[in-house]
Amino acid sequence: MAGKPKPGEYPAKLRIKRGDEVEVIAGKDKGQRGRVLHAYPKVNKVLVEGLNIIVRHQKPRQTGRTGRSGVQQVQEGGRIQKPAPLFVSKVMLVCQQCKRPTRVGYAYHEGEGKLASRKYRVCKHPDCGKQVD
Repeated sequence: MAGKPKPGEYPAKLRIKRGDEVEVIAGKDKGQRGRVLHAYPKVNKVLVEGLNIIVRHQKPRQTGRTGRSGVQQVQEGGRIQKPAPLFVSKVMLVCQQCKRPTRVGYAYHEGEGKLASRKYRVCKHPDCGKQVD
C-alpha cells in the first residue's frame, strides 16, 4: 500500500475488521453496503467488496508461470475493473442485530480464567447496545 506514517506519527486504531459489513457514508458510493475484504491499518484504509470500483487499462502479457501443458499462460488485456481501498473514515460498521450503521464502542467481558477482561465491540445505538463480534 501507500507510504508509511511519518516518524512520531502513529496510525489510528482501526475499529473495522476483515469480514465486517460496512456502509459508505461519503463519496460516490454513499449509501451502499459491502463486506470488508482486507484492512490496511498502517494507512487507515479498507478494501470493500464491490465498492469504489476503478478501471485499469492493461495490455495482454505472458506470466512467468507455466500451466499443466508446459505452455506459458497469457494474462488477458483490456479494461480491468477492481475495487480500490477506501479511507476508514468514509465507512461505518453495520450492526448485525439492528442492521443500522453505527459507531463502534468497546466493552469488557467479565469472567474467570483465560477470557477474563476480554474486550469486544458493541453497537452505540441506545436501543440496541448488543455485541458486534
